[in-house]
Amino acid sequence: MNKKMLALITLVFCFSSAFADANYECVTDLVSGIHYNEKLNEWENATYLPGERFVITKRGENSYHVRRLGLNISWSATCTRQTDQTEDSFSCMDGAEQFHFNRKELRFTAIRYFGYWNGSNDSVSISIGRCFSE
Repeated sequence: MNKKMLALITLVFCFSSAFADANYECVTDLVSGIHYNEKLNEWENATYLPGERFVITKRGENSYHVRRLGLNISWSATCTRQTDQTEDSFSCMDGAEQFHFNRKELRFTAIRYFGYWNGSNDSVSISIGRCFSE
């Protein structure tokens, strides 16, 4: 095998290894939801400040770890590609939070639905945003 071919194989191997261990940082573009106004004793539409961040780390063949950064209540979950999704997508759920990510489009949605159904007045929200490969 000549040196050029060996160099090319080495380069391809290094590139594919780096991609296999790819990490993503995701930032919300918009967060909207429903918030309970205790003063008025009623539910209201709410728009929250964007900028919430998530970090995605590849853990195995079809497994990822998602961690939310910068909130008082931390959240993380291990995610896998589900059979009803494309090869480029995965979802995860932990508690009453869900995270959906598409590696091809580099988009995500995060949903928090904890509270109302079990008797509390916690806010419910959905976030959308974009991810960037580190």
